[in-house]
Amino acid sequence: MQGGDEYKRKAPIKKKSERRKRDEVHYKDHCIELTNEIKEKNGGKIFCFFSGLEIVGRVTYHHLRGRTGDFYTDKEWLVPCINDYHLMFHWESVDFLLQQDWYVKIFLPNLKAKSEELYDKQIDKKNKYNPINPQRGLFDDED
Repeated sequence: MQGGDEYKRKAPIKKKSERRKRDEVHYKDHCIELTNEIKEKNGGKIFCFFSGLEIVGRVTYHHLRGRTGDFYTDKEWLVPCINDYHLMFHWESVDFLLQQDWYVKIFLPNLKAKSEELYDKQIDKKNKYNPINPQRGLFDDED
């Protein structure tokens, strides 16, 4: 018996749909095209959506509307970023992000210019954060 009585079998990995398989084949090409389009528009330069810094080297893309369905390859909702900032955005706490100049001064205004709806969702995360009691929002009433 694997691992004794405590062993629990992991759930099987979901199979990719045929559409997702096709999209993945073309995703890299979409990113290359998008990079070239942005560079053409900006005189050969490409800037990070999160920090505003010029990207030198490999460009990664953040999916503003997620990676499901048509949004996976929709160039309108792919934004270039430096991977370090991208990872911080996904993995760090709201408390950490609020202390970062790039998040407050660059990312949030860029997001607002791109989509009011996505900006509002991000602000909701910010407003729900309470450093004294992270489970409660700033504007939750006391019982």
